Amino acid sequence: MQNTIFYVAAYETLGVVRDYANAKNATAPTLVRGVEACLKMRLFADRDGWEPYPISALSNIVAWSWAMDNDFNEATTYKLVGDNDKITVSEVTEIVDEEEITYTEVMIPIPNMNTEDLSTWLGTEKSKTGLHGELVGLDADGKEVFIVQVENFTIRNRISSLGIPTEIDPDYLTAGQVRALVSSGMECEFSKDGSEWHSQQAITDRLMHMRLRGSESGAWSDPIGLIAGPKGERGINAYCYVAYASDASGNGFSLTPANGLKFRAEIHTTTEITSPSPTDFSAARWVKYIGEDGTGVGDMVKSVYDPNDDGKVLSAGEADHATEADAVPWSGVSGKPETFAPSTHLHSLIDVSNPVSQQVFDGDDPKTLYLNFPIVRNTNENGSGTVELEFTSIMDKPGGSRYELPYTEMLTWEYHALCTYQVTGVSLGSTGCSMSGINIPEILDLVNNSDTYHVFVIRAVRQSGAVNNVRFQANYAYSYEA
Repeated sequence: MQNTIFYVAAYETLGVVRDYANAKNATAPTLVRGVEACLKMRLFADRDGWEPYPISALSNIVAWSWAMDNDFNEATTYKLVGDNDKITVSEVTEIVDEEEITYTEVMIPIPNMNTEDLSTWLGTEKSKTGLHGELVGLDADGKEVFIVQVENFTIRNRISSLGIPTEIDPDYLTAGQVRALVSSGMECEFSKDGSEWHSQQAITDRLMHMRLRGSESGAWSDPIGLIAGPKGERGINAYCYVAYASDASGNGFSLTPANGLKFRAEIHTTTEITSPSPTDFSAARWVKYIGEDGTGVGDMVKSVYDPNDDGKVLSAGEADHATEADAVPWSGVSGKPETFAPSTHLHSLIDVSNPVSQQVFDGDDPKTLYLNFPIVRNTNENGSGTVELEFTSIMDKPGGSRYELPYTEMLTWEYHALCTYQVTGVSLGSTGCSMSGINIPEILDLVNNSDTYHVFVIRAVRQSGAVNNVRFQANYAYSYEA
């Protein structure tokens, strides 16, 4: 479902689309044909300022009607209509720039976005602007007591059509839809007797049911019996003991290895032996694992490399003196700081290397934003005429962990989109991304008629109920020649 939040100054019949602070004009949202939508229209009382449209003024409305068309001819049919019985009005409060703002929000579900009339209007064009919406409120006497019109919604066509019949569900799934179902995965719940269900499986559970992951309103499957096999046999203890000896008969028995004990044996038992003795190893096989000592040949004879016969090569023996370093006095250490530990201090910006450097992430239609890359550059040459802004996740770094945005933070990136054709539409968000637009022009021309980067400022704030609890805001900034 496309959850689309937008803001309208509703002090006159023709509402003006504004930004979230009611400070600047904005473009009406972009919808996609065939994808169920839910418009969340937030009404301001005046042309500017944060005062919400008084919800008390709508209290006498008992029924709502929402319709969308490209003309004002009563002889033609609507292109789209809302699920009028489910249109609701409520107050919502958000924290924006550390300030609490209350909006009057009209939620308009549009479950059927694939009508024959809309498909005929779009034809084979990839997108079309000029669809207008009209919200009407009726009182208990059936009188139309409230109306607001919003002009110039953009409808984006589908690359692969779902079919043109009016309100006829397809009887098959496309390859892309199958991949989407598979990638979403399944979630399971378990139960002992089918009366209570839980996500963590317990030993006593005998039933399981499942549904598509993320579909909170989806139906669970019929219970499936879990196979419970017989209990396995109890495991047995296993202990391993190792001993050392001077010959293959076990003489010089010891549990501690030494250079003079060149033979080794081991035994395995199912009972613990507190203090293994030679008797315990009476049936063990002694295996030589250390060779005989040699005296060396040529220049490398023992009388040269170990003249004192202490078992250490002469140079290695000198390493024993390293322990004397522990006795070096502090006064004998050179290059030490004047005081230890150094006192608390600060560095000025001039001491910081590259204080204005910002890392740039280059990608082909990147959908992920990274904390350590404030500049994101889409290197895919876009010649479609439409810039699609959609970000499905935030990571701390490439290959790192997903970042959960807290309410106390607001994140900002620059997004550079490479375009080879005049931009006539900007698509905001998707089913995997909640996004609204601020001050986005209807047309973005090429600079000097050359390949051009159009730059948008992307801001992320935490919002409960948004996709991944993150709401993005897109604001056009500037353009430059590539």
